[in-house]
Amino acid sequence: MDYLDGRITTEEFINMRTAKDLVRWALNMLDYFTKDSFNGKSCEKVVLDIEKEILKDGKTDRVFRLTNQFIEWLKVDHLDILVHTSNNQKVPIRKHAPSSIHVAVSHVRAYYEEFGQIDFPDRKFRRMVKLPKKIKSEPYALTKDEIKQMCNRSSTHRKILYMVLKDTGLRISEALLIKKRDFILGNVPVGLNIPPNHDKTNSTNQTRYLTSETIEFLESFIQDKSDNDYLFLKNYEHLKQAVNNEERIFDLLRKKLGFTERYEHNNRHKITLHSFRAFCATTLADKYGEEFAHGYIGHSKYLGQYIRNKKKIPEMFHRIENELMIYKTVEVIDDSQRVRELEIKMERQQHDVTELTEIMKELAAQKEILTEQRLEIEKLQNEKLV
Repeated sequence: MDYLDGRITTEEFINMRTAKDLVRWALNMLDYFTKDSFNGKSCEKVVLDIEKEILKDGKTDRVFRLTNQFIEWLKVDHLDILVHTSNNQKVPIRKHAPSSIHVAVSHVRAYYEEFGQIDFPDRKFRRMVKLPKKIKSEPYALTKDEIKQMCNRSSTHRKILYMVLKDTGLRISEALLIKKRDFILGNVPVGLNIPPNHDKTNSTNQTRYLTSETIEFLESFIQDKSDNDYLFLKNYEHLKQAVNNEERIFDLLRKKLGFTERYEHNNRHKITLHSFRAFCATTLADKYGEEFAHGYIGHSKYLGQYIRNKKKIPEMFHRIENELMIYKTVEVIDDSQRVRELEIKMERQQHDVTELTEIMKELAAQKEILTEQRLEIEKLQNEKLV
């Protein structure tokens, strides 16, 4: 690239984004659409052609019309167009859910502006582009029994991985980057530090916690590893491949257990690797509210009121430990219950002391009576002798 070049390439545009895989997917869909609709022209060619015409007459409506055509194209199946999956399989393009179309359009819009150098008013784009209404549905809540079944049918390696996921709410890509040195062993509960560069959103909460049952499995698993060893990954350079591999293995496990039900509105599986993250968040939300739950799993705009009191988070996690465990239970007593138990114990002790005091008084009285009786006996005996 020459320093006088005035335009970034498509690949540079992708590499500048945080969610690179999503951006690449969106542009691939745009490319399939333009080739299918405009005699094999690539998306790059179409965007550059539109830019050239806008420079002539200033009419940006072409961008909005193209985007609306792209949206309609995404709404239907294209069984004649085969795409490669992460497992190197070829599958046809299926109609996309409204939420997926929203994501695709947001990335394509940025592509118009940065690669295509096309400037248009934000308000006009939102008014002219007809995005489909998102379908709101209640996400499936993973149960403890389902987690237990998945753990029982997995290797030791993945059983521990899934247990870490359910405790911490980590994404699979984040969990694969865990090293032995990241654990704060010896604390109760045991903490897990997430390096900022390993967190997808660079959240405000870099410390998660593990239940005692997970630690029992984990301790023997990591004892032969060095501090810098990854627990679930062999090589950082193969992270993307490892994520795909975990998705593939989880799909096989899902089929073995019959957990293959899908949502009607988007045809996605109800149970995925992301379900462990949802299980953690839901469990915490039931106890402490959604704001705390979102903050704990790393959503950066949450946990605001807890940031100054992070010392309380381990205690809060410990109190809800039973709700996160699938194999055992522990006795967890909160402060109010413990105070009440101590009050009851003190009341009993006070009652015992009062009773003992009364007994001592009664014994003292009886002793005085006994002494008087002895003196009376001695007096009578002396009078008799006289």
